[in-house]
Amino acid sequence: MSSHNKSQYAEKDNSYYDLFREEILDLIPSSTKHLLDVGCGMGTISSMAKKKFNIDEVIGIEKFENAASVASTKLDKVICGDIETLQLEYKNNYFDCILCADIFEHLINPENVIRKLHNLLSDNGVMITSLPNIRHIVPLLKIIFDRLEHEESGVLDKTHLHFYTLHTMKKMFAETGFEIQKIETNRSISLKFRLVNMITLGLFKPFTIYQYIFVLKKKREALNDGGQFLVDEKHWGKQTLD
Repeated sequence: MSSHNKSQYAEKDNSYYDLFREEILDLIPSSTKHLLDVGCGMGTISSMAKKKFNIDEVIGIEKFENAASVASTKLDKVICGDIETLQLEYKNNYFDCILCADIFEHLINPENVIRKLHNLLSDNGVMITSLPNIRHIVPLLKIIFDRLEHEESGVLDKTHLHFYTLHTMKKMFAETGFEIQKIETNRSISLKFRLVNMITLGLFKPFTIYQYIFVLKKKREALNDGGQFLVDEKHWGKQTLD
């Protein structure tokens, strides 16, 4: 990560790393025994999942040391490092649930990371991920009127390296060995959005979605082949906070 990119994250308020996402928590299977939370922040979601579902082992990965230090007091183990360069010491098919809440848009090579996680996920496990939607009306209008700029948070967060639509999200997951089990959305629901949606007889509704949430499983054909993805892992680095 460049020093410029590090400084952008350093400017984030602590609340950025301490978000509770009830809609993510509700998608975690109650039968989960080994949970991996990639970009766990301060461990808010995964620690609540551990208590709610009595999960045997919850492992967090967090790039930023201050957040990782807090998470290490809540989870079974926290690995402080960059998921793009970490060599994880877990066998293939180890985790039955992997969380990646708003992670892939921040990575240099998200596809490579998804393939790595595919190998770690059990054949019957799920990966739960969320991604911001660039097709939301606000960034679209900014593009139309030539006012597009990065922002402190949201769809146009200045730390985002990639921007996705539903089509490109589906394509990325299909190309990395996953099939979609479920899609949920987060929408803008203020009065002005509801009024415009009514006036347009529902045609405006897709443009109110600012985030998609996916429940993913390994593709059946990938399981039948019995193969694992080859992952380009040129650089390794790891620090564990127990």
